[in-house]
Amino acid sequence: MIGANVFDKIDGVLTTVFKWICVTLFAALTLIITANIFLRYVPIGSMNWMEEIVELSFAWMVFFGAAAVWIAKGHFSAGDWIGKRLKNPRLRAAYRLLVDVVAAGFIAVFFWYSMELVNRALEVTNVIQFPKKITYISMPISSGIMALYSLKFIVLGVIDVVRPKEA
Repeated sequence: MIGANVFDKIDGVLTTVFKWICVTLFAALTLIITANIFLRYVPIGSMNWMEEIVELSFAWMVFFGAAAVWIAKGHFSAGDWIGKRLKNPRLRAAYRLLVDVVAAGFIAVFFWYSMELVNRALEVTNVIQFPKKITYISMPISSGIMALYSLKFIVLGVIDVVRPKEA
């Protein structure tokens, strides 16, 4: 059986990769937007391709960033005000499991429709002429990883229901 250390290492590698994708894209966006502002005042060139790169960068940053936060279970929420009120550890674990199952359902639907979008996307961008699929592919990749982690959270939740941890 695969040990918890292996899963922790996979979590760390994926989180690091996604973090660096986001940091790199954010830096690229900063440079591109700064260059665009500069070229408005000093018109020595054109950046007619800028919009396409900005769109791709934001899409990848948002979806891969969301996957990194999903892995860490760090998404914002209204707080665990219900779970804190449940005194029975098994009931509290069942509640958290229910939340994970609902979230997994959302992620599964998102994965399905993002795959549909990628499969149906035939157009190319106007200036650079790269396929729009390149921009859209971040959605099924990130949601696929999020779906796998949702399954992991559900399995851990079932284990916690069967053998609850005391508060």
